[in-house]
Amino acid sequence: MAECVDNRIGFAFNNPDTTSNYHAPGFGLIVSHDELRYDELFGNQLIAEADSQSITNDQLLDYSRIAIRFLEVELNIDILPRRIRYENTIGEDGTETERTDIDDTTYLSKMDRKQKSELYIAEEGYPFRVIAARKESRIKLRRRPLRNVLNAKFVDPYFGNTVVDLMPYRHVKKGFTAVCNFRPRQFSSGINVYSNLWARYLITPYFRDMQDIFKIDYETGYENCMDVPDEFRNIIKKIAAVTLMNIYGDGKLAAIASRSVSLAGVSEAISTTLSATSATFGARIMQYQKEIKEWLKQNRSKYSRTMIGKL
Repeated sequence: MAECVDNRIGFAFNNPDTTSNYHAPGFGLIVSHDELRYDELFGNQLIAEADSQSITNDQLLDYSRIAIRFLEVELNIDILPRRIRYENTIGEDGTETERTDIDDTTYLSKMDRKQKSELYIAEEGYPFRVIAARKESRIKLRRRPLRNVLNAKFVDPYFGNTVVDLMPYRHVKKGFTAVCNFRPRQFSSGINVYSNLWARYLITPYFRDMQDIFKIDYETGYENCMDVPDEFRNIIKKIAAVTLMNIYGDGKLAAIASRSVSLAGVSEAISTTLSATSATFGARIMQYQKEIKEWLKQNRSKYSRTMIGKL
């Protein structure tokens, strides 16, 4: 008996594309075009009957791209791999001073224009807080999940000069915690540099809270689509499918509520509707929307940071 060979791409077919550059260089596909076509729409040919225009693979991947961004915004996390650099400092003459300590030419050369704006981000430095500085300089990074800290400096608040290179003192809590502590340590037995370094440079001179003191470069998101949790992949697929079915159902069978064929009399009956809901996939769309809503309700607090304020 001949073996059936399945060349479809995607995790659902145990054949994921882990090297695609569509979302990010070498990141792969979280949800493939074949998964949307054959898994979510169960093999329906994506062709609009009115004008016979087919939906291409790139269009299907665009639905998944939008779904990924929707989930990132909804949970305030990064799924795609991003590199965050601190902004250029302001010189004594009031102009920006270009950074000379980094060279991201090779990193950026692999990206198209869209990816550069989405995946390569500049942000301001982190403030100095007196209480936090006394507790091992705890810095909660703005973006998560944290993959790696590339650079960390404590700078002069007036001229932006580096006072202490913090990289040797970093203690990083990666993932969704995304917290850095910078703690003094012993260089050698019997020599504790806390009084010489932390008290002298990080606490004593700065007796009040100040802005833009800690300069940190770091990377967030997942390095490859294989690292993305299955629950993220599943909900992204549903979000993309809802968008696809809304458009595809209306384009393929616009305003059709039901369709039946009689073989005995060789007849066909079609009824129409003026409902705003896509009648072709209406029930499935409602089910997916319910599942998406329930998942977000149960997991928003799990992945999103809790904001606590007081008056």
